[in-house]
Amino acid sequence: MKPRNSIALLLLFVFLSGSSAYPGKKKQYKPCKHLVLYFHDIIYNGKNADNATSTIIGAREGFNSTILATQFHFGNLVVFDDPITLDNNLHSPPVGRAQGLYLYDTKDTFTAWLGFSFVLNTTDYQGTINFIGADPILVKTRDISVVGGTGDFFMHRGIATVMTDAFEGEVYFRLQVDIKFYECW
Repeated sequence: MKPRNSIALLLLFVFLSGSSAYPGKKKQYKPCKHLVLYFHDIIYNGKNADNATSTIIGAREGFNSTILATQFHFGNLVVFDDPITLDNNLHSPPVGRAQGLYLYDTKDTFTAWLGFSFVLNTTDYQGTINFIGADPILVKTRDISVVGGTGDFFMHRGIATVMTDAFEGEVYFRLQVDIKFYECW
């Protein structure tokens, strides 16, 4: 075999062994930061204006804006400004506010689309964490995207695992939000 052919064959082998098409192990990512927080949502029902932290701002034609629509609340758009705590007690000192909206977007099951921010203002954390994604409410744990942040969370990205921790009818619910950041700047 000519030396030129040997070099070409060696280069081809090196190229193929380093190819991205070559099967290998998936990289296991470890979070660079981890938080567990709770937010408490009390929806306005026409009788609880003093305690309400959310309200219906859009409803299907023929439905009023103080009672969630029948048929899986389809078409309701809710805006919220909920307290965030470090534990599951509504009366614990808040560490920030969850501010945003959710939209009930399916006619045949309970699901919502979420877009919101955690606005944190404590001695431990200053800044915002931004979330977006689908929330299939009847699933025990759901993952939504952490798409950015400001302050202590500048340019952070990751996954938030959401779990309904408690609910009382259609007026109150509490979510546990387990946040894992995989990109921390």
